[in-house]
Amino acid sequence: MMLGTTVQIRSVTVGEAERLGHLTFRALRDLLPRIDGKRVAAVAAWQDERPLGLALLGPNLLGKPGAQLHSIMVSSSHRRQGLGRQLLAAIVDAATAAGAGELVAEWSSRLPGAPALAGLLLQAGWTPPQRVSLRLQSSVDRTERVFLRRAALLGRLERDRVALVPWGTLGQGGQQQVRDAVAALRATGELPDWADPSGHLATAEPHFTLMIHDAAGAWRGWIICEYQPLVGRWFFPIGWVHPADARRGWLMAAIAQVTAMMEQQIGPDAVAAFEASHFNPPMWALLEKHFYPHATMADYLLASRRVL
Repeated sequence: MMLGTTVQIRSVTVGEAERLGHLTFRALRDLLPRIDGKRVAAVAAWQDERPLGLALLGPNLLGKPGAQLHSIMVSSSHRRQGLGRQLLAAIVDAATAAGAGELVAEWSSRLPGAPALAGLLLQAGWTPPQRVSLRLQSSVDRTERVFLRRAALLGRLERDRVALVPWGTLGQGGQQQVRDAVAALRATGELPDWADPSGHLATAEPHFTLMIHDAAGAWRGWIICEYQPLVGRWFFPIGWVHPADARRGWLMAAIAQVTAMMEQQIGPDAVAAFEASHFNPPMWALLEKHFYPHATMADYLLASRRVL
């Protein structure tokens, strides 16, 4: 595919990977040496063998089925010349040739070129961008601004005779009881896929993963914590309470408790990051209303799809 007489768009070979790192995000550069034209593919715009733009395709980073457009970038000196549109068309062709049935693109609302990317995808027939998750990050000392009534929240748990039990204190027997409860909730259709903690429990942080136990002896929810050493933060990918108990304030109390524990055990500068899926409106509303104004970093993860 040619643009004018001097710019060529073609597939990238693995031998060219080292020359293209500046045209994608640092976190994605490890994909370049894995280019095989199938699971990982790339197309680039070249002028006299000088790379001007890159579109990078690979497996979904979250392990979901289908292929993902990880990045598309054009050198600042050659933007607004149609290179992005041509790169996008070429990577769609590459995905089709590799047998992909659908492409997904996911990006942060904080991305400097987020509006331009959304416009490019829409013009190419992708679905309108959708907010699929809300992500917040803050040092735990800032939660004092949110939990001015922390004692009242925890007092409600005491009145309801609800216990917040750290995963690591349950022992093998207690942990198996939680797994059995999860299986039972799945069997009755009460537990949605996104709230299932099963895939996280083996690596869950034992002190700050809290299980919510009601007065009747049933496990009614959880807040899952995973430590991410590369970025030095404690990440909470799941916060769920049974819908029948969603208005009792237990989830808010669990967050109040775990952030207080982190501040006491690690220190006020400990960084907590929370994420809420669009499948979890209660958690989304809780984070957006109470935490978003005080977060040191906050964004929405946007997603767009293209059926091939």
